[in-house]
Amino acid sequence: MSERAVSEVLSFTLVFALIVTSVAIVSVSGLGSLQDVRDAEQLENAERAFDVLADNLADLHRQGAPSRATEISLGQAQLATEDNVTMTVKVEDDSGTTIDVGTWEIRPLVYSGNQDRELVYEAGAIFRTNRDSGFVVRDPPLVVDDDRVLLSIIGLNSPQVQSLGGSTVLVRATHREADVAFSRTDGSIQSLTVQVESPREAQWEQYFESHGFTCTGSAPVSCEYDPGSNFERVYVVYHDIGVGIDE
Repeated sequence: MSERAVSEVLSFTLVFALIVTSVAIVSVSGLGSLQDVRDAEQLENAERAFDVLADNLADLHRQGAPSRATEISLGQAQLATEDNVTMTVKVEDDSGTTIDVGTWEIRPLVYSGNQDRELVYEAGAIFRTNRDSGFVVRDPPLVVDDDRVLLSIIGLNSPQVQSLGGSTVLVRATHREADVAFSRTDGSIQSLTVQVESPREAQWEQYFESHGFTCTGSAPVSCEYDPGSNFERVYVVYHDIGVGIDE
């Protein structure tokens, strides 16, 4: 009789342990899945907010609006103006002379979520990256074809690096100056080169090569567009936009 009782207690213990283990496994995996869904949804919301930000900044450099403000909900993420990246533009005329159009220091605006996922507004482009790779979400304002170049360089600038997290923030932007760095309409320019020094060089290279450029090197990456005949028109305009992040 005692052996039967021991057997029943042992069976109950084993069944109970199995149930507890199963519940624990389901709970852990379920919470992990919920966390992944929440992180993905938060990143999608941030991407939509960055798209609105890009539209608001376009109002400044395309429409001449004096200022714009964009609200971004961060949750557990962070938004920062990070260390400057560098963009250099050169052209070559039909005599083989290289003309240095300009070199600009530009602040990237970076949204940092979980699992090293980031959204970056940089020189007019939006990139989505993680620890291993990334891709272009929104193209910069660049028009290049076989007879014209229209390049607008969007230079976000702030006096210092800022970083805020865990709240809803307001990104304030002010258009301070538009500088026509280069203008040529006599058909004498035969190639354009854009050089970028940035943590997103791989994404810049991906973008430029998808638009007919030939890229070489890394740190910085240098991308050239040579149509095989001279451009009829070339315009390079730099837009100086002051930016700040407020809670």
